[in-house]
Amino acid sequence: MSATHPAELAEHDLYGSWAAADLGPRFDPFAFAQRMAAYRSLIEHTNHDGLFGADNRGNPLWGLMFQHQWQFRTGRLGPASRTDGRIDPAAPWGYGNYVLCVVPWLGAVGAGTVPDAELAGPDAPGPFDHARGGVTGDRYVPVELAAGVADWRAYFELVAATPPGGDDEPLRSALWKAHKTCLDVVSRTLSARDPFHPAEEIEFLRGWCRMVDFLWAAAWRTDFDSMTDHGLDVLPERILGPRDRAGAAGDLPRTVRRNVRSVRGVRGLARTSDRRYAVNLWLWRRVMRTRGARDDVLPLLDAVFDPRRDNRRRQLRLLRYLLRL
Repeated sequence: MSATHPAELAEHDLYGSWAAADLGPRFDPFAFAQRMAAYRSLIEHTNHDGLFGADNRGNPLWGLMFQHQWQFRTGRLGPASRTDGRIDPAAPWGYGNYVLCVVPWLGAVGAGTVPDAELAGPDAPGPFDHARGGVTGDRYVPVELAAGVADWRAYFELVAATPPGGDDEPLRSALWKAHKTCLDVVSRTLSARDPFHPAEEIEFLRGWCRMVDFLWAAAWRTDFDSMTDHGLDVLPERILGPRDRAGAAGDLPRTVRRNVRSVRGVRGLARTSDRRYAVNLWLWRRVMRTRGARDDVLPLLDAVFDPRRDNRRRQLRLLRYLLRL
């Protein structure tokens, strides 16, 4: 097991969360610091024999940790989360991360990857069902999360059986399968009305859950370098609201405006009918059949979600991948 991390981590706000992370015998998932501690434990315990590099930069779990830091930084975990570090059990983004933190952790416990701990439940009842218990008592896991736990356990068992130096795409595919199983639960559970966020923000969250299907088909890279190169400047640093009703507001950076438009614009993922979305996803999965297409995913996603005059060559490349026998 390696306890190291990339030296460049110190350049990001995530470093403070990483350095302070400490998961003891009781895991309270409604404390931001504890969720980050769970992620650190998962990242450290999966780098056996330097599987993901001497400094762990190849670990695909970095994506989850970076995204949770963004949720915390932008106030998406509840009204008081940035001041007291508490994640509101009723916050939709908080629940979305719950199933991408606690559920993987439970899968890792089942695989023997990390030590077990008592899992705390929420302080008060809310709209979402959470797991709890363990170690000294019975473990309760909501039935809708059981498939996610099984998929994450399969991922961690595959990691344990994978020797260093091989192709990491099977690991990424297994991780995205588990990721999708979890977010399918979130997308089915979300309410159109939310006490914390405007409808525009909830629509963005719904659309982002759908975007995961496209990333899953591509076995998208979420290691440290991929996140810092391509994943830290695409999400809005403020909560969306009524002024974004017709699309992304002009105050957002260009790359963020494009991403928000792809997710919840007039033709975005959140507003696409279920039937049309199923067809579009089928076509995208057909494009992603070959390793060459999956390695070419960034320009192909640009061609799908933001077709422009200056990316017509990418659109033609997308069509060639689609029609290839």
